[in-house]
Amino acid sequence: MKLTLKQAIFMVLAAVIVVGGYFSWQFIAEQNKPVAPPKNYKIGFLLTDKDIGSANITGFKGGMEKAGYKEGVNITYIEKNAGADRATIIDGYAKDLNDAGLDLIIISSTSAGKALQKLQDAGKLQTKIFFLAVGSPRDLVKNLQFPEGFITGIGEGTVEFTGKRLEFLKELVPNMRKVISVVEKGSTNEKLFKEKLAETSTKIGVEMVYIDIDTKKPDEILQKLPLLTKKLGDAYITCPCKSNDQGTYAKPLAAQLLKAGLPSISTELKSGANIGFLATYSDDREKTGEAGAVLVDKILKGMPINNVPVSFAKDVILEINLKTAKSLGITIPQSILSGANKVYNE
Repeated sequence: MKLTLKQAIFMVLAAVIVVGGYFSWQFIAEQNKPVAPPKNYKIGFLLTDKDIGSANITGFKGGMEKAGYKEGVNITYIEKNAGADRATIIDGYAKDLNDAGLDLIIISSTSAGKALQKLQDAGKLQTKIFFLAVGSPRDLVKNLQFPEGFITGIGEGTVEFTGKRLEFLKELVPNMRKVISVVEKGSTNEKLFKEKLAETSTKIGVEMVYIDIDTKKPDEILQKLPLLTKKLGDAYITCPCKSNDQGTYAKPLAAQLLKAGLPSISTELKSGANIGFLATYSDDREKTGEAGAVLVDKILKGMPINNVPVSFAKDVILEINLKTAKSLGITIPQSILSGANKVYNE
């Protein structure tokens, strides 16, 4: 049967309409298919007193949200805070989190890391660990480039920046020859802190003068305050220890240094230039937290821990107290003031 040209065109059009309709229906059906709910990841936080209001954790949670993890939708955070009572309950909290079937545990202190490391050494650690800033990452991971176990993360700048902090103090006080520091003997940061200072002090031609106190008794720093005078040294650098990160001790320390005419530099934003120290030179913990979220996202998506090298905080926050500088007769160069994140005038 011969078809006319008109009939042939009609049949082709009809076929196109039928096929097109079929694929349109398939597309609509595909679009209307019920979407499987996203996996609800579970992340635990093993915290201590230093983590309360931590910018690391704020930055981490913000970074996770940017990466598409919405709390209550596809991610749940479970917190265990040992507070100041680390010695007696942190091991139990570490075990609880490890047994909870979590996707990952976040820590921000070496003491929390060591509690989990005990489980790893005993062959019982079954949850991946990521640290958002511990002072001594080498105490937790032997091979920083290729972590050998379940633990990796970002080392904080508090201790790592020690040398740079001393160099910066020398910029502010060019004629200083001796620098004092009260150090908690036996603390997790003591060894590395002193090593960094030894290396840098030799390079810039200054001598370190240490006053040791018991790491279990940070309030001993209050008894040592009368020793902090010009007779002992020309300036002061704080140790990244409990006695400095708690305002209870930091405020009287800052007051004594000002009274004695000693220029000072602190590691802590919460208890540094804002309470009377000449300067604070610290790592930007919120940015560190955000950087941690990028790495944790990769781990949750399947990247093995040994492919996530330990890295270190890089971003610096600098704060200056001009009132303290004026009291000490120090003129801060404009180049430093313009580069500061915050300047306190009152």
